[in-house]
Amino acid sequence: MNTTPLAYESVWPALAQARSRAWLLALGGCLVGVLLWLHARYALIWVVGESMRPTIPSSSLVLMNKLAYRDAAPRYDDLVVARCQNELIAKRIVGLPGQTVGVKMGVLYVNGTPIVERHRIEPGSLTIEAGTLFTDRYALLGDNRDLSSATAVHAVVPRDHIVGKVVAQLPRLPFKGTGD
Repeated sequence: MNTTPLAYESVWPALAQARSRAWLLALGGCLVGVLLWLHARYALIWVVGESMRPTIPSSSLVLMNKLAYRDAAPRYDDLVVARCQNELIAKRIVGLPGQTVGVKMGVLYVNGTPIVERHRIEPGSLTIEAGTLFTDRYALLGDNRDLSSATAVHAVVPRDHIVGKVVAQLPRLPFKGTGD
């Protein structure tokens, strides 16, 4: 019986090892590609403050889609993240370009008509003088109407200051010693 190995048998371990390395490199490349795609499309935003309560409690993380408005205009009632005075704020769109928007005793008015909002709000006595939005301006308002108008509960921003749409709220984690 011949016990000398055939030529392909002596090469087999090296070939198997090379295939394993190639497979791991391909898998790593795919993982890097997915992570880059996720980074280009989404961002985590930490919401601090009470203006979006009860929808988004203070110290919550939300997932923002940075490309949501690349091919579509922001719509009424969208939760968005916008740049306002060198900060990122999370608010709800309550007024579109050309509309007249105001708040009286916590009730939202659009074009003089009181709006029945589909989401939960924190009732209150917030009052904001009605005003008409310019062509590219959006009115943003928090869901907590129990805050004074002096706090950052509302904003009017140009379209290019809306940086993304909130698509999910991550569960709050209990941290010891924070009182939350």
